[in-house]
Amino acid sequence: MEPDSLTYTSAHVSLGAVVHNARTLAALAAPARLMAVVKADAYGHGAGPVARALEADGVAAFAVATLPEALALRAAGVASQILVFGLPVLAALDAYRAYGLELTVPTLASARALAEAARPDAPLRVHVKVDTGMHRLGLDAPDVPEALRLLARPGLELAGLWTHLATSGDHFAREQAARLAAFDGLAPNVPRHVANSGAVLSGAGRLPADALVRSGIALYGLSPTNDAAPLARHGLRPAMRFTSRVIQLRTVAAGETVSYGRTWTAPAATRIATVAAGYADGVPRALSNRGEVGVGGRRYPIAGVVCMDLLMLDLGAPDGPGATVCEGDEAVLFGPGGPAAEEVAAWAETIAYEIATRVSARVPRVYGEA
Repeated sequence: MEPDSLTYTSAHVSLGAVVHNARTLAALAAPARLMAVVKADAYGHGAGPVARALEADGVAAFAVATLPEALALRAAGVASQILVFGLPVLAALDAYRAYGLELTVPTLASARALAEAARPDAPLRVHVKVDTGMHRLGLDAPDVPEALRLLARPGLELAGLWTHLATSGDHFAREQAARLAAFDGLAPNVPRHVANSGAVLSGAGRLPADALVRSGIALYGLSPTNDAAPLARHGLRPAMRFTSRVIQLRTVAAGETVSYGRTWTAPAATRIATVAAGYADGVPRALSNRGEVGVGGRRYPIAGVVCMDLLMLDLGAPDGPGATVCEGDEAVLFGPGGPAAEEVAAWAETIAYEIATRVSARVPRVYGEA
């Protein structure tokens, strides 16, 4: 049996939308090459199916956060360039070599360790990461020349020089790009990568030094800022539709309460729908008494606290528009027919990245081209 036939809740992923978005972003970034960021299981969309679809369409560079994510891509049949963003796992250098994975060098200590471990018969491709203002992970500017000196030996190939933007498309992003460009003379003809989804969508384009553009969230038709207008302007399409089912209906009398803690009280006789999804599936508990879910082309507010496996909706008066809702009806948690992921993020006081990536592993992904 198909996994989605065993549960009421599923995430429908349009690989066609992901491919369309990648083509659009590649055109915006040209002549820089697109590096598709598929970390965190392709932001919850499924790294294997997403990367295979993109590779088949011509995307030749991918990035993930961890070594296990990279190994999973290879196991899924992805043969293209894969960069691992995180600090190298030095005890596992043979795995990077065996699977042709590229490493990030973000510290002087890791540069020293790689220099000592260099093997001309089994070279490693490395990307030096410079901290230009994010202050999260990367070499401090004074350490960059020493790191480049250490890495300039047989068995190590400098494949990239990069930084991570703290903002997108403003003066500080350009300042960060300029700070990276200050090292051009130390690493001539080495590909640079600076720009991310936000920089491309904001109109900043590649930024001055880019030879690669790392795009993540926009690949999936989601906004880096919860403002979906730039997505629509460029024709990007959300790739995920997160749905469940109405599994029970009841009418509660005025004064009756719903869910844990009795935080919602019926102001009058009210029809209540129970939906088979909760925070263990990826519905933020913060949507309690404030989020909405789509059923039958209408949006209904969440009544009471979102539970681990269930949530309840206020359908209104028993003879109102919600009277048409039936057990078995589809409930759209986000996507067409319900709120956008950016709306859900705003209700939960977070960002669309978290809304997509928190759709849990127990929710089957259903793939289609439409």
